[in-house]
Amino acid sequence: MQIVFELTPVIGTIISAHCPGTGASEEFVHACVYGHWDEATAMVEGMLAEPWHLKGYQESRLRQFLELVQVNQGSVARH
Repeated sequence: MQIVFELTPVIGTIISAHCPGTGASEEFVHACVYGHWDEATAMVEGMLAEPWHLKGYQESRLRQFLELVQVNQGSVARH
């Protein structure tokens, strides 16, 4: 789970770059901190729905975040 929290500010920065002047980045970080993974992943999936707006490694970072959350939720569900 630690890696998800380490990636959270990176994803927040990506969201902030694409949604300037909004509170989207703060909402994302808040969702992650409080474990609202459905909300956080929905925001990331929304960004991935329009990949032509992403630059450089942003798409791969967003996908990495989703994979990590899914793996973590799977491990939590098994216990």
